[in-house]
Amino acid sequence: MRSILLIGLIVTSLPAFGDAPKKENLNITGHNRTALIASERQKSGWYDGALKFSPAVRAGDYIFVSGGVAGAFGSAEPIGKEAFQASIRRVFNDLKGILEAGNASINDVVKIRTFHVFDSPYTTLSKHEQVAAVAAIKNEFIGEPHPAWTAVGTTALYPDKGLVEIEVVAYAPENK
Repeated sequence: MRSILLIGLIVTSLPAFGDAPKKENLNITGHNRTALIASERQKSGWYDGALKFSPAVRAGDYIFVSGGVAGAFGSAEPIGKEAFQASIRRVFNDLKGILEAGNASINDVVKIRTFHVFDSPYTTLSKHEQVAAVAAIKNEFIGEPHPAWTAVGTTALYPDKGLVEIEVVAYAPENK
């Protein structure tokens, strides 16, 4: 009986054919909060890097995600709508991965804050076109009911050529 149980445990612990290997948990907990880290790149470049910041922090049932910057990186010319949207989509994919590291979903987002360099020489888009492009990509990722959103104009972002920074707050109870 005992050997049958042991065999059963071994078999059930093996992943099914085609299952992806379990992602390593890079999160760091202490002082009533957890730093959420979705990748080795975020761990080495953000958390352990020169600026030492968390991609996101879970504090109880809330997750506060650091801003992700979309911009004209790697482009010598001002970018248009397609390149701008591709950069926004990359940020939303990063946000989604960070939230998943905290056992949350992009649909748990309750607040979005965007910071726009509306008069940037690095894009051909107007203020309205920038906000509309962010809204279109946001709607690809986040369903209804829509989260609260504040869009703020600014003169510059870090790093250089940054056009919009997106930060979010999610409500995702720890004990679902």
